[in-house]
Amino acid sequence: MADKGELQHRISTALDRIGWGFGDCRQLLIQRGWWPTTVQPLVSADASRWALAGDWLRPRSDSRQAAGLLIPESECLWGTLQFADMPHRALGLAVQEAMWRVSPLPPDQIVVAWRAVPEAKGGWFVEWGVCRRSVQDAALERQTLSAAAPVFLARQGRALPVRSTAWTALQKRRRWMDGLGLAGVLIVVAAIAIPALMPLILKRQAVVLAVRHVGAVEPQAAPLRAQLDELRAQTVMAQDLRAGASTALPLASVVEQLSEVLPDDTWLDRIEINGGDIRITGYTANAVDLIARLGRQAMFADVRATSANVRDNALNKERFAFEMRWRGEEAKP
Repeated sequence: MADKGELQHRISTALDRIGWGFGDCRQLLIQRGWWPTTVQPLVSADASRWALAGDWLRPRSDSRQAAGLLIPESECLWGTLQFADMPHRALGLAVQEAMWRVSPLPPDQIVVAWRAVPEAKGGWFVEWGVCRRSVQDAALERQTLSAAAPVFLARQGRALPVRSTAWTALQKRRRWMDGLGLAGVLIVVAAIAIPALMPLILKRQAVVLAVRHVGAVEPQAAPLRAQLDELRAQTVMAQDLRAGASTALPLASVVEQLSEVLPDDTWLDRIEINGGDIRITGYTANAVDLIARLGRQAMFADVRATSANVRDNALNKERFAFEMRWRGEEAKP
């Protein structure tokens, strides 16, 4: 339960900070004329005319009837307060209670305006201002304003509202304007984002259609898959056979060439052919002379003896074992 309460407190604090940040950003936009707001005509106790946009004051020269009263900063007493971390909606009661301690006059004889700023380490920093209620009432009567007219305290180019019934009505109207402003911002963002995102949307739609097409065609192609696999295997086999045929040694040519080279007193008892390599064994009268004769032939290359020549006294011949490489077409000019 304690963890749940702590989580709710953190969420409430985060929402309060976000709300304050939105309000502060809105005031900056209003100051630059980038946010829709209702400009209120105000009049001060000395009959000066002011226009209020958001919290910002500027002099006006038109003759519109004032809708509210502005009390100059010189008629007010200002101070600051610091509060522990609490929900923003609880600040009103906290400030009202604090006025009993810090106000030089009883609370029923003053009007109060304040604004709160969240502190980085938690809690709130509140700037407050008070004015004698008698000064307010006299100014309202002098400017022929009703007692329910909104009242503001001037502070460094801004106006802080006195929290009354009129201020509550103004807050409702401000929320409507904020809603219109936010809707306008969303419309502008959508108008900018849609053309930028349209290529991605179309590409995604094309991918979806392609996947659907593949899903519909795949069952129809299933019977052909086995035939394609068999055809692929036969193609690989044919390629292997073609490669083997192109590199196969012509046996008849080898035997014919050996018949021409070997002397009459020589015979072979074994011929081995492996690719382009040839191995022969047999008997001859002079193995050294035979290997020299084979080495002089253009069709044979790399002729060498693989074992020592052994003389057979019964046959009066030498047993030999030679290896060589068939040059074939390479030897032709």
